[in-house]
Amino acid sequence: MNGYFQIQINQKGVSILLSPPIGEGEKIRASELKEYLDRIGVPYDTKAINSALHDLGEEEVALFLSPMKLAPVDEKCTIDVAYDKMSAVLRLFPPSAGGAPITKARIMEALQKAKVRAGIDEAAIKELLENKIYCTDIIVAKGKLPTAGRDALISYYFDTDNSARPELKEDGSVDFFKLNNLHHCTKGQVLAEIIPEEKGEDGIDVFGTVMPAREVKPIKVPHGRNIEISEDGLQYISMVDGHAMLVDGTIFVSDVYSVENVSTATGNIEYHGDVEVKGNVCENFSVKTEGNVYVNGVVEGATIEAGGNIIIARGMHGQNKGSLKAGGNIIAKFISAAQVEADGFIEAEQILNAKVTAGTYVNAEAGKGLITGGKVVAKKAVNVKNAGSPMGASTTIEVGCDPEAKKRYAALQKSVGEKSRAIPQMKKVIEDTARKLKAGMTLSQEQLKNARMLQVTLAESQKQIQGELKEIEALDKLLKGDDNAHINIRGTMYQGVNVSISGAVMTVKNEYTYCRLVKKGADVASTNL
Repeated sequence: MNGYFQIQINQKGVSILLSPPIGEGEKIRASELKEYLDRIGVPYDTKAINSALHDLGEEEVALFLSPMKLAPVDEKCTIDVAYDKMSAVLRLFPPSAGGAPITKARIMEALQKAKVRAGIDEAAIKELLENKIYCTDIIVAKGKLPTAGRDALISYYFDTDNSARPELKEDGSVDFFKLNNLHHCTKGQVLAEIIPEEKGEDGIDVFGTVMPAREVKPIKVPHGRNIEISEDGLQYISMVDGHAMLVDGTIFVSDVYSVENVSTATGNIEYHGDVEVKGNVCENFSVKTEGNVYVNGVVEGATIEAGGNIIIARGMHGQNKGSLKAGGNIIAKFISAAQVEADGFIEAEQILNAKVTAGTYVNAEAGKGLITGGKVVAKKAVNVKNAGSPMGASTTIEVGCDPEAKKRYAALQKSVGEKSRAIPQMKKVIEDTARKLKAGMTLSQEQLKNARMLQVTLAESQKQIQGELKEIEALDKLLKGDDNAHINIRGTMYQGVNVSISGAVMTVKNEYTYCRLVKKGADVASTNL
């Protein structure tokens, strides 16, 4: 039980009875006692009160205050609202002999005076009136925080993974006719369904101010033609037999646009769905589509851009001007003298004098499995049978991420940690200042200026933390798996090949055979496959 005090009035004057705490109870607050005496108009000696409270042992002590005449003092209370306005605390003080006990009406009047209008706990007030506890925090009103709600979600009912690889034959060659990359659908099939958002409940503080719940986000799924939406707007349904795919969050259903050759007979092709070229893509022509591109012949000095995959059964003769760019994967019999870029993996039996960049893997293991000349870059790994050449063709192979990205990631984590540790202290200083002002204490202009500056600093720090956390999230995705970046060699890597693994660089001086190259410390090292 907390320590408490009680006013005593007799013929000699006014005294204050000081009762020590019991067990783990809180000691009498000197500031609270002085505020109480000021409130009832009894003069006192500050030093005497401080000394009496300091020397208070386990026995009650009566401290004489004044010879003045004083009418009986009624039971009193104070109301203190938390800084976040989510709770109100009552503290009760005992009456003198002959003083009237406090009533529910007087407590409600005190709450009204403190502008507390919501969340009042009638049961707590009733309990307090029945079992008096003095100089103790009693929560008599509580606010309600808003509930979070839930954003809308979407469920897909077709395979959205576009990372299927071709089948390897027993002789080591690739069967480009068994890719099975299409996700077939039938007319009337439900492709996706929206689970609607659920709005959260508004909150309210003890002053009655409504705190709106977070705005929940609906979802609208973009889609191409051949798709209809159900009457309730929740289901996306295929209108044709064809195949479905998801490209950058957009649902497409298409049949395949098929041509014999991309040449003067067709001109350049731009299409929203898949394109099948039964023959060749001729020099200087282009194919651009949001879907996949299938070429059964060769691509000769042409440009192909696809939102999905690019598959070339016979290969790519870039002639130092052709290019391939895919939002998915690129698979070709060979790639020669071309610029090739894919968000997914790139796979070919031979990569010759080309600039190749893959978001995941570069695979050159089937058939001759050769990378020679040019530059090959992959985020996760390069899998190759033979790299470079006995004649020392200038060849560069890079895997992993830029080490500067790791440094930035570490710096951001440190910055967020430092700012997060400083925020509680700033909040405490601001809350202490607000409490002093509420208690009527006079603060200097310098103190008030510092408090305002601290509020601005707090807001800026919180805003900076949010921005840095978003950047950390983006870098985390970029660096994911970077520690495992490697080069697998299933044949020979010849002298003169330039190797870079997550920033560690090496020029091959001695041939490597059937091994894995990894980053070890600041160097490139070889391990067993």
